Amino acid sequence: LTEKQSRFIREFLVDGNGTRSAIAAGYGAAGGRVTACRLLTNPNVRAVLDERQQADAERLSIARENVLAGFLEAARLAKEQSNPGAMVTAWKELGKLCGFYPTRRTEVVIDATTKAVTTAFEVMTDAELQAIIEAAEAS
Repeated sequence: LTEKQSRFIREFLVDGNGTRSAIAAGYGAAGGRVTACRLLTNPNVRAVLDERQQADAERLSIARENVLAGFLEAARLAKEQSNPGAMVTAWKELGKLCGFYPTRRTEVVIDATTKAVTTAFEVMTDAELQAIIEAAEAS
């Protein structure tokens, strides 16, 4: 791994925010989101990140069952406190951990040779990029 990749991993382990981690590691702010995505799909970075996360979980004695139980308890407390927003959040996280909301991965191949085209995609919002993906899938 490069020094920047190692810094990215250290930063990502703090809060799981890829864009912030890429910028903090010294990558450019304009393409932070794209850089984070590229780093998180890099097999070498992913392997080290997975290893570090597993080591943290073992060190803290956190298992999947503990996390599920914690979210169930949070949902119960939120219900007792009549806090529907917190209930939805707890159940949503439980659903994710149980695989009810599978990650939808869409690969977009951009055959662009100019920096201008690449830059146009880098500055788009997630909603704009999603609209382009949906239009491409529809056609």
